[in-house]
Amino acid sequence: MKPIRFSKFLGHSRTLRAFRLALAAPALVLTLASAQAGTATPAAAAPAAPTSNWVSFTIGGAFVSGDDAGMMRRTQTNGDFYGGIESMQFSQALDNTTTLTLDGHALPGLEDYEINVDLTKADVGYVKAGWKQYRTWYDASGGWLAAAPTQWRQPFDDERTLDRGEAYLEAGLRMENLPEVTFRYSHAYRNGDKDSSCWGDVVVGSGVTQYKLVPALWNIDETTDLFELDVEHTLGNTDLGLGLVYEHVNLDNSRYTPRGLNQVTLKDSNEMDLFASNIHSVTRFSEDAWLSFAAAYNTMDTDIDGGTRSYAYGVGQLPGSRDYSYDKMVGGSNVQQVITNLNFMWVPMADLTVTPSLRYEYESTDTISQFRAYNSTSWLGLQQLGASTDKDALTGALDLRYNGIDNVVLYAKGQWGQENEDIFRQDIELPGEFLATDVTIDEQEYVLGANWYAMSHLSFGLQGFYSERDQALDHYESNQSEVTAADPGGANNLRPIMTEHDVQTSDVNFRMTWRPLGNLSLITRYDYRNTEFDNQGISWTAPSLPTIFAMVESGTVTSRILSESVTWSPMARMYVQGTASWVSSETETPCSATTPDSDNDYLTATLAVGYAIDDRTDITASYSYYGANNYNQVTSSPASLGYGLETQESVASVTLNRVLTENMVWNLRYAYIDSNTTSSDQSGGFDDFTAHMVSTGLQIRF
Repeated sequence: MKPIRFSKFLGHSRTLRAFRLALAAPALVLTLASAQAGTATPAAAAPAAPTSNWVSFTIGGAFVSGDDAGMMRRTQTNGDFYGGIESMQFSQALDNTTTLTLDGHALPGLEDYEINVDLTKADVGYVKAGWKQYRTWYDASGGWLAAAPTQWRQPFDDERTLDRGEAYLEAGLRMENLPEVTFRYSHAYRNGDKDSSCWGDVVVGSGVTQYKLVPALWNIDETTDLFELDVEHTLGNTDLGLGLVYEHVNLDNSRYTPRGLNQVTLKDSNEMDLFASNIHSVTRFSEDAWLSFAAAYNTMDTDIDGGTRSYAYGVGQLPGSRDYSYDKMVGGSNVQQVITNLNFMWVPMADLTVTPSLRYEYESTDTISQFRAYNSTSWLGLQQLGASTDKDALTGALDLRYNGIDNVVLYAKGQWGQENEDIFRQDIELPGEFLATDVTIDEQEYVLGANWYAMSHLSFGLQGFYSERDQALDHYESNQSEVTAADPGGANNLRPIMTEHDVQTSDVNFRMTWRPLGNLSLITRYDYRNTEFDNQGISWTAPSLPTIFAMVESGTVTSRILSESVTWSPMARMYVQGTASWVSSETETPCSATTPDSDNDYLTATLAVGYAIDDRTDITASYSYYGANNYNQVTSSPASLGYGLETQESVASVTLNRVLTENMVWNLRYAYIDSNTTSSDQSGGFDDFTAHMVSTGLQIRF
């Protein structure tokens, strides 16, 4: 166990949003949200005098025992100490029609900053600009190999960070009888390091090639420039709109594995230019008939340059019997897309609403790629592949809603669509070698539901859902004949592997809301969902003759969710809220002999209590629990990571709010979090941690 040190804790909304994404347990999110440091909210019993300006200061940190990087990733915080302005807003009227507003926050330690300036003139328009940057934390420590040879993989410094930011300028014209015009420019970026879910292998020894599973690390350097122009205007009973967008994206990312001095093993360098335009309208013929229409045209050009894969021995100097490696990977693509939507809302009779809709989409894509391959003992010449696709899809839908029965609302929806796609792939280095594929996709989806308000304090909801997606792939080779079991096939990289892929999903959910007493309410919900995957594949065997398999059920995912929420106010000054949710999700495949079936079962529970001590002071306390027991070891050779979680996490917090004056509020918060795994989990217990988090905040209104 690592020695205790002082680290920082959660203290602002941006970090809280990132924390919600990083955490697997919804219950843990709720409790840590209640433990959010530095949010100086006035006590409900005695609110501060209404004012338009305020500044909130906060200071805090955490005592951490165990894995620091694990704590950072779970809570999205870092550092021995943090403090600063949690939030502020200043608004000033410059004259009778002009207002200047400034808002933002600055939290050194959490590395979260934001500033926005807004100048608005009534009946004319506005100009605003801003900048924000926040940090996310990752744990690059690797994982635990439970299969032989058992070992803990930690090749990197495990504490990694990624900074995300955006600067923008926006202006809007808002003058009477003129179109509303809005222009916005933004520059967004990501820069830093994060762990990769794709691991690599490593070559060790002298004259002997050995393979060992090792973690990988992404070095991220990305920028996006976005220009947007929107125009809105009303003519009679029709609202019209026009939108134009230009976007430029530049990526220069590298993936590392610990080969000697952490060499680059994959480089992702590309640029993208996107132009998009749209027109849309809404026409109100009457209160009972509305027509909406939208059309969009998009084009995207992508250039890929600099893709490489190299080794510790140096590019082009691979030892022994290495099968394949690639470098000089370049390419590009062009995509053009047209989309149209037509919707009509109609009320043909009282209590019945009918909404038919139609959507058409066309997409054309052309791509080319080039690379050099290393095959066992030597580098091959440059390889070039080209591909093109043409796709069109038509989807229709019908929505019905009826509330003509007392205390009952009935609704139904049906959606039907067909998509056709022609795919052409060619090996440019081998004239005449190509594969053409005709893809047909049929989709249908149905929803049927009812809400029954049985009594003023009792209601029920029941909904059923079914969807089906059937995808058929017909393959034709260079001789224009369909691929069969007797076909010798073409080049390896052009051989098809799938002829059909079908998915069926069924879902039913039930909800009850009941208020048996004036101060007690309960919400109960149950969901059941089953998804089946059916595939028909092709296996290529020597001498390059395919085996076309029969249709098989390749996987089934069954999920059940039971949740309960209780809210109770035993007295005017006190409330109690509790939630519990049990999720059971099972994935079964016919390959369980080599890949075990997996479970994703977990329990979450929360309890929160609030009490107003007096008219100026309140206290809240909360507790949450998350538990999962789903780890599966993979014992196949070579050694690989297992999957699933074997994790238990508990969080407890208490918050004291005190209204000092009409315009000043102080708070004090403490939270405790404990995250533990068993030795057989993915992390082998190496990511476990315990943290005591303390913060205090002061809000001043003026």
